[in-house]
Amino acid sequence: MNSKILKLDAPYNVIYAGGKIGRHIATLMTWEDDVDGEAGVFKAKQYPIIDQGDEFPAGMLVWEAELEDCRVLCPYSRETQCNGTNLYWFAKMVEYDFQQLEPVGIEFMGEHLKRLGCVVRFPDSKEKWDDGTPKPQMDFEATLSIFSPQGSWAEHREYQVKSNPHEGLYFEAYGTEEVVYNDLHYQLMQYYSVFGDDLLSVKFRTHDMELGDVIKKLNEATRW
Repeated sequence: MNSKILKLDAPYNVIYAGGKIGRHIATLMTWEDDVDGEAGVFKAKQYPIIDQGDEFPAGMLVWEAELEDCRVLCPYSRETQCNGTNLYWFAKMVEYDFQQLEPVGIEFMGEHLKRLGCVVRFPDSKEKWDDGTPKPQMDFEATLSIFSPQGSWAEHREYQVKSNPHEGLYFEAYGTEEVVYNDLHYQLMQYYSVFGDDLLSVKFRTHDMELGDVIKKLNEATRW
């Protein structure tokens, strides 16, 4: 097997790689030569090498995920001279995290982005500052899609609940009514912890005739 490290030049994108978050500083490429002499390349793979910042030494090889399975969390903007993204993209990345075998969670993602100097921009609201520039949106709604795979006849019903990342925040839960409430409430508190005073309130709603008590309790929840 052959291997080569391709060192990338700064500025670096911040990526989600196999449950880890860091600056993508290099890529390890591995491949096998064609034994039949046709100069082909077989079993080529690429793995990210990252810098997680702070006390972590740069140069960690993430062997758990090939490069094609990674996602850019915060690209570097040459216009603003910093790593940044918007809240809608962060929500999409939270949705992607939920699809992993071992999700890292909202708070982990948010705190690592802060540590790496990433800025998450909130959408503009209709209100404006004195100079005419829009104020950032601070209040959000989360529309929950609720589905019961077992049907209404099940003795102990379980629910699959997801929100729409295009609304700015993403939520997901699966289980009984109690489990769904606990999971969604925990995720809500994580958002409050990550974004602090930038996020004033989140109100839940649904167009499905399910889990009315859960939504009522979520909307009555206060910050920790």
